[in-house]
Amino acid sequence: MKKLHTVSFLSALSLAALLLTPVTSRAQFTNGSVYLGPELGLGFGYGGGVVFGGEIEAPITNPGTVGSGRLAIAGRFDYWGWSDGLYSYSFIPITAYCKYHFVINDPNWDIFAGLGVGFAVVSFSYSGEGSGSSGYGGVFITLDGGVRYFVSPNVAIRGELSLLGYLPLAFGVDFKL
Repeated sequence: MKKLHTVSFLSALSLAALLLTPVTSRAQFTNGSVYLGPELGLGFGYGGGVVFGGEIEAPITNPGTVGSGRLAIAGRFDYWGWSDGLYSYSFIPITAYCKYHFVINDPNWDIFAGLGVGFAVVSFSYSGEGSGSSGYGGVFITLDGGVRYFVSPNVAIRGELSLLGYLPLAFGVDFKL
C-alpha cells in the first residue's frame, strides 16, 4: 500500500509541475511523431480500483484525408487488481485503437474519439477453505473520447473517458518522440 501512495504522490507532483510550467510555444498533434506516456485511471467492475498503465499513439493520415481531421493508431496496456485478504483479482487489458483527431483552431488542444478492440487477462484466487485460483481471457470492444493539452511542444496532459471497456476514466502525460 505504501508503494501505491508513493506512486500516487509522484504522479500528482509531476502533473502539478506540468500544469505550472508556462507555455512558451504552440504544439500540435502532428504526423511523423509518436506520443508515449504513462497513465493512471479508475477501473470499474470486478472490484474496480486504481489502474496503472501506458499508451502509445501515432498519427497515420494528414488532416483532410478522412474528413477534416486525422486518423491515428494507438495501443494501451493497463494493470489493476485488488485483494481483501480472502479474494484477489487482477486485470490486464491490452487494447489496440483507431482514433480520429478533430481539427480545431487552437493547436494546443487535441480532441479525439477512438474505437478499440482488446483482450483482457483476468485472474482470480481464493485463499479460504478450499482455496484455489483460476484465470480467463476475453475480447472486448471500447469506445473512447478524450482531450490532450500540450503544456509544451513535446509534453501533453491527456484525459480519456470510455463508454465501453474496462477503463472508464484515465489521465496521462504524453511525451512527443
